[in-house]
Amino acid sequence: MNKDELGSFLAIRRQDLGLRQEDVAQMAGITSKTLYTIEHGKGNPSLDSFEKLLEVLGLSLNVTIKMTGNERTGL
Repeated sequence: MNKDELGSFLAIRRQDLGLRQEDVAQMAGITSKTLYTIEHGKGNPSLDSFEKLLEVLGLSLNVTIKMTGNERTGL
């Protein structure tokens, strides 16, 4: 999964939860601009920021990797 795909995945998850970028960014301790760049495949968050973002979205790094791997293999 590349940065564009990951960003789209995170944006869709956020939208599915009915959350605004501003709210998610605040809960994750990052700026709205940072979240925007991540969702558009342009940002490179630190691992700590990425983990906080996943936590806010109700995901874990392990689940995200498994889900993206399954999409590619069709499992």
